Amino acid sequence: MDKTMSAVATPTLALPSLVPPAQPVETIRGLLRREVAAILKDAMPVLALVPEEKVYDHVMADPILLEQAFRVMRGNPELFKDVLTTPQRQLPASDEDPLWCGRTLSEVVALVVRACARRYFKQRLKSPKFRPIRKPQISFWRSLGQILGLVDPPAPVRRKPQPSAGDKLYAAMRDLLRYEWQVPLIPAYSTLSPQLVNSLGEKLLEFRDPLKVQLLSDYATESALVDGKLPLLLSDAHRLMTAASDNINAEVLWNVCQKMRMAALFPGHDTAEMRKAVSLVAATNPAALKLLLPVLGDDIRKFTLYLFTVYGKFGPARYRQVLGAQCQTWVVEGMAKRVAKEPTLVGTHEEMKRTIETWLDSTLETVTTDEGQKTEMLGALDEVKDKGSKPA
Repeated sequence: MDKTMSAVATPTLALPSLVPPAQPVETIRGLLRREVAAILKDAMPVLALVPEEKVYDHVMADPILLEQAFRVMRGNPELFKDVLTTPQRQLPASDEDPLWCGRTLSEVVALVVRACARRYFKQRLKSPKFRPIRKPQISFWRSLGQILGLVDPPAPVRRKPQPSAGDKLYAAMRDLLRYEWQVPLIPAYSTLSPQLVNSLGEKLLEFRDPLKVQLLSDYATESALVDGKLPLLLSDAHRLMTAASDNINAEVLWNVCQKMRMAALFPGHDTAEMRKAVSLVAATNPAALKLLLPVLGDDIRKFTLYLFTVYGKFGPARYRQVLGAQCQTWVVEGMAKRVAKEPTLVGTHEEMKRTIETWLDSTLETVTTDEGQKTEMLGALDEVKDKGSKPA
């Protein structure tokens, strides 16, 4: 008689759900200092020489390192599976899923961002040093009475503790510090006044560019914002246009250049040369502007910097030929396509200018990849009549 052996699957017992701790915030801080610090030390080469017990403080004191740490977490969530886990011992599906500690991931992120900002503000905005308090002068007889124990000495004079500038700024910003994208903005936030932060409120979260945040600290910009006006450099590129046409307003363009200190970005451009450049850029063909505005027009600074970098790269004659009255739309289309392929411009004005120059260097590759066609194209471009030149 054949015996048939049947495999019986052993039922797997589900592990019980994790119980939230009595003090969630303290538990989170402990995990950050121990388990998370150990993970980051192994995952981030820059922390290799930092003692494990100092990793937490090292990262939290430096917004750049904290930004890198967030990238590690987002890019390799499996490294944190024993820490970032739900009560059911699973990785959270979203930042709003409750973790085993009783808080959501978004709440933990906010806790970390605030801790970093508080440290940075306190370090960056230190309290002023006060002069020592002068002891009150007492008469000879009272002094003698104190020596003999007949008179009690005066109570020591103590200065009431005052919150530092960093404490005041943190108190104003605390509820606005919520997201990890704010971490690289912390140095720029440190330049703001508590009064401006209180005045802007939630509107501050609309500014995600470090340069724009730094612009907020300018007195004229701050005054305009407090009065409910939008400062020029915080506008989009449409602010450059005249009301009656699609042309650039030369006076507005000049004001933008002055506020951006554009001449410093182009060595050799004195006031007269900048006036000439402004006049030529203001005459950019509306057809060219319509091609470039959709890819660059969200920021008046970036749009202006792009046009002036093109001017600096092409020179006055070729700028007229490509973007002037007889607009070579096929070239401008190639320029616009090149910009559209790239992420938005970030960094300082100098860094953005270098990036734009790289784009312009490869614009011909966008328009055509055939070497012979490139030569033919440039030759045809040079033959375009320059209306700005005088006849021989």
